[in-house]
Amino acid sequence: MVHSEEKLQDAWVRRVHLEAAEDHVERLARERDPVGAVKELIWNSLDADAYSVVVELKRSELGGVERVSIKDDGSGIPPQSCGPSFDRIGGSWKPGARVSLQESRPLHGRRGQGRLRGYALGSHLQWTTVAPDITRNLFKTVISASIDARNDFVISDPKPTDESPGTIFEAWGGQGGLNALLAESATNKIITEFGPYLIRYPNISVVYDGKRVEPGPAINKDTLRPFSFVVDGTEFSANIRIIEWKMKVTRELHLCDENAVSMDIIDMGIKAPGFDFTAYILWSGVPDHLADFVLVDDTQTAIGALVQAARVELRDHFKQRIRERRTELVEQWKADDVYPYRHEPQDDAELLERETFDTVAATISRHIPRTKRQQKITLALLRETVRHQPEHAHRVLDEIFKLSSDDKKELSRLLDRTSLANLIKAANSVADRLDFLRVLEHLVFDPEASRHVKERVELHKILENETWVFGEHYGLLVSDRSLDAVLDRHLNQLRRPVRSPSPVRREDGSIGIVDLMLSRSQRENGRLQHLIVELKAPRVVVSDKELSQIKSYALAVAEDPQFTDVTVNWDFWLITSKMNGLARAEARQQGRPVGCALDYAEGSTRVRVWLKTWSELIEDCRDRLHYFKDHFNHDSSVEQAFAYLEHSNAGIVSDEVLHTVPRTVNVSSLNSVDQDENGERSAPEAEAEADVRALPAAPSSDE
Repeated sequence: MVHSEEKLQDAWVRRVHLEAAEDHVERLARERDPVGAVKELIWNSLDADAYSVVVELKRSELGGVERVSIKDDGSGIPPQSCGPSFDRIGGSWKPGARVSLQESRPLHGRRGQGRLRGYALGSHLQWTTVAPDITRNLFKTVISASIDARNDFVISDPKPTDESPGTIFEAWGGQGGLNALLAESATNKIITEFGPYLIRYPNISVVYDGKRVEPGPAINKDTLRPFSFVVDGTEFSANIRIIEWKMKVTRELHLCDENAVSMDIIDMGIKAPGFDFTAYILWSGVPDHLADFVLVDDTQTAIGALVQAARVELRDHFKQRIRERRTELVEQWKADDVYPYRHEPQDDAELLERETFDTVAATISRHIPRTKRQQKITLALLRETVRHQPEHAHRVLDEIFKLSSDDKKELSRLLDRTSLANLIKAANSVADRLDFLRVLEHLVFDPEASRHVKERVELHKILENETWVFGEHYGLLVSDRSLDAVLDRHLNQLRRPVRSPSPVRREDGSIGIVDLMLSRSQRENGRLQHLIVELKAPRVVVSDKELSQIKSYALAVAEDPQFTDVTVNWDFWLITSKMNGLARAEARQQGRPVGCALDYAEGSTRVRVWLKTWSELIEDCRDRLHYFKDHFNHDSSVEQAFAYLEHSNAGIVSDEVLHTVPRTVNVSSLNSVDQDENGERSAPEAEAEADVRALPAAPSSDE
């Protein structure tokens, strides 16, 4: 902690220096996530007992966001607390407290890092805060910072004031991408983040860009389900709150305390076609155990066991909701006078026929035309098919998908060995992988796309969800974490105590950050194998500088004294499109496999560094999928491939990259049905029904 005093414009100010590496501060700021920054700053206001929080997006003459202001009527920052609040990372008073100081509300922030998120909203930051000092007199203090010296905060001399307590945060200048705050998806993320909190505290007002955040009107269904989970033989109780929305949302699974205050967000981990929802895991132990949470599937940790049990509950919930939706759909057809049955079933045979019809019709409902006339004809045809031969499920598929006789026989044979749901999942998996390879090829090789694609916020995030690219046997352990986190995950796999506080350093003393860490266990010889992947954007030309960096990561891991007795292989991949002559020469040395730039052993630890090109990676994946591609008869176009990407990684790819995609297909309208002006299906849509991926989703919400 470094404090100094200086005089600026006839006023004395204090300059406090944040004791942390600048790159660490930059990483905590997460400058590519402006919506996340706004959410964090709103939480800061609520933690300060604000009843009113107003987020103002100030626009330029061209309509873009050029300044962000967040004003609250909370308790403010007392003059004596300004220095300690800004001169360190962590050290917050919140971890020792569970509720706010004045209103005893549940707290969100605990790590003392939220203020750094402001750099995602601008290069210049300013907090103007009014709060009482120890004499209970009100003082106004101004704290300012600039991205040019992001570790320095300038604190003005407190001045007496008669203004009401509260804080105004402002950010301006320098940062692009703020127009993302204007998107409908940004408003929806604010609603899903604060929805449960605002429902619990209806007297709190959050206004975002001139409109009050009101979750109530946007909720379609709100369900609370209790469940239990076991950790080390001890049973714990928790709840999961599932809010289904009337709006389109990015599916998120929130880890919350028992009061629904969101502490972290992870992948949903289940599929529930046709539902827009957010799930909130509510457990009082989340704040205490969250720091130990790294790998979702690690059920040895409390959070891992909690998440696994919550996902089971989610799957059960949506199985039930699919049955309920089937009933709702039938009632809607009856109301629209398109349901082909006029009377209630008179006997068991009619009841069985009706149940069979309802199940099949609801399953394929998204493929039924939208106009009432066409709905009536299609449902009547389906009724006749079910009525005359209900035991032949393939007849229904034959009517809907126009299967050939040979295809029908093959399908019947397959259904003797597995379920339709499993067939759909397998076909989807192959199609999705082929589509993803087409996307990846476009991102790294198309001249226009490769010029815009970003390393961390696009390539990194996309591949984080597609780790099969690096090998089927690997599982993701950590993403975008320091070498300390990498080795801590290694310790966790070995069932050893976590490492000592001293960090892992590279030879130059700096802390390394890795993109992706994957792992597998080779059972035949008890050897662990870890894969560390470093990604480079297509426009980056790898030189000896980048190669030396990843070698330093490798050596820092190999020489860590805690693992001298562990049999483990570490492979480091540096993936790039271009490399200079020196890097190419290192990767083509005699006596080593092609691409191997380092092969080093220390005790029972072996470390290798590989230089790979994007083309090699893509071709290797294509070789693995070659058999399926030939028999699957699926050759995805660029626009179809990006439609898959938008569906599976919504919001990750920037508009600049999406604009490089040919617009014969609207990638933002994945679930829409092409119709002509009379409401009839177009020829391309009818042909698409023959595609395996257009098969109706099975009546299950399981992965």
